[in-house]
Amino acid sequence: MSLRQLSAFVAFVSWLVLCSVQPGLSAVDKIIVPGNNRINEVSHDAAGGPETCTCSSEDVGKLTPLQKLQVELNTYDLPTEIDELEEWLKDPANQKPIVTLTSGQKQKIQKNFGETFKSKVEMEDSLKISEADVDNKAPTSIKPGSSRKKRDSGARVCPAVESYEALVLAIDSNNRLVQVVQIPEEDAEQWFLQESCQHASSPVTVATCANTDRLVNAYIIHLATGNMQYGNIKVHSCVGYV
Repeated sequence: MSLRQLSAFVAFVSWLVLCSVQPGLSAVDKIIVPGNNRINEVSHDAAGGPETCTCSSEDVGKLTPLQKLQVELNTYDLPTEIDELEEWLKDPANQKPIVTLTSGQKQKIQKNFGETFKSKVEMEDSLKISEADVDNKAPTSIKPGSSRKKRDSGARVCPAVESYEALVLAIDSNNRLVQVVQIPEEDAEQWFLQESCQHASSPVTVATCANTDRLVNAYIIHLATGNMQYGNIKVHSCVGYV
């Protein structure tokens, strides 16, 4: 056991002792540690935070000391280099919470920022409406988390395979690991469009297609600071270059 692991373990035991003598804390509050020249083409996300928000993160507050301990215990052995971290996040098995929110935090988040979250059914319905508006034809059902191809009728320079995912962990605009707030047990999640280029070169014009990142707004937990607020995260995108 490394010195860092030993320090985290000692802190963990100390907090367990503290919690055992504080009757005001619920079982959830006490401790839950889960297992470890560019061509611009506009895409839409099924759900996400507003571009600007006048809401204050103080409405929910910061992580509790126990939740900060969760961060320490669940991130000590994660990759530190950004390239390695991005590869680690691509594995669906690693898309699990670092921090467990309390029931009170979840209630406040839904009360103050409920417009940010959608159920699977609501997400599917919003996609049907979007496709019907764009194509003026009968909508096509799209399953959450599934992939589909961009239709050629859109004449997109670089067609992409799309999927809508309820991300749990992501990289923010400052290349820091953040947790995306998701409340699946209440059927309240944030959905994000992920893209992957179908071709290395455009099938409709002279252009190179490349996979890159784009920034979208989300309600997140800054694991480094403990703040819960809106911020930009990176999602996969397909772009064309000439």
